[in-house]
Amino acid sequence: MVERVVNEIDEIVRLVRFPGWQGTLAGEREVKKALFKYKLHTDEELFEKAYSYIRQYY
Repeated sequence: MVERVVNEIDEIVRLVRFPGWQGTLAGEREVKKALFKYKLHTDEELFEKAYSYIRQYY
């Protein structure tokens, strides 16, 4: 199940990101909205870890 969720998040983030997205409010908002789909925001620590990873590696 975890692998499926990771693959789906990867797919979604690849669709919404764009060069330099980390430096714009719109880019950050789109990526965070993608994470909300998986209800990661209900666990603030998990959400921040996932977002930090995406911000660094995408």
